[in-house]
Amino acid sequence: MQEVEQSPRGFVLSLLPWLVCGLALLLYLVTLNHWVTIASLPTVALLTDWNWWSPALQRPLLYLLSWPLRLLPAGAQPIAANVCFALCAAATLGLLARSVALLPHDRTREQRQRERSEFSLLTISAAWLPPVFAVLVCALQRTFWENSVAATGESLDLLLFAYLVRCLLEYRLDNRETWLWRFTLVYGVATANNWAMIGFFPAFFVAVVWIAGSRVFELRLLTRMLGFGLLGLLVYLV
Repeated sequence: MQEVEQSPRGFVLSLLPWLVCGLALLLYLVTLNHWVTIASLPTVALLTDWNWWSPALQRPLLYLLSWPLRLLPAGAQPIAANVCFALCAAATLGLLARSVALLPHDRTREQRQRERSEFSLLTISAAWLPPVFAVLVCALQRTFWENSVAATGESLDLLLFAYLVRCLLEYRLDNRETWLWRFTLVYGVATANNWAMIGFFPAFFVAVVWIAGSRVFELRLLTRMLGFGLLGLLVYLV
């Protein structure tokens, strides 16, 4: 399949995700929890080595990314951890806005009649509404908000999940194999960090086959994807 060199650009695709990310970060910093909560206590203990008596056998990526926090004074470590996860939550919402904007609008006959753009993306003047609505529903949801202002570890898992979805949608546009390589690499990292990703494997496998077609079973591409996936799993050895 011939690769497309350029992807569509515009306010909704290029600027809106960054705007969403900035506003979400501002919201979560204003409402940030300034100390340890019951929910965040296990994660903060892992990040700051307070649980030195228990080996870190889970969340290796979380443990690896927390090394800079250990350089801070003990009193500043909990709030610094909360800020890090607020950043993860804001980045997740930015990826959500980008992913919703990348959704195709050629699934029905009526959509194909009205939307004739090259990539079947929404090009009406109100194209910003679906991404904004999706972000508001997610950002203001109570559980998501609680995990965005405290270091529970969930925001990092959601960030990895959102990036996986983004990789598949980006590949649908330009057919660049690098998106599939990034997908398998990050999926390996996400699986090592949270074993729950094993349960999502069938759904993601079907999505990859649906988008990439039979090309995904080509030996050259398949071996590279498996190689990047195994490389991502190596983070568990940290």
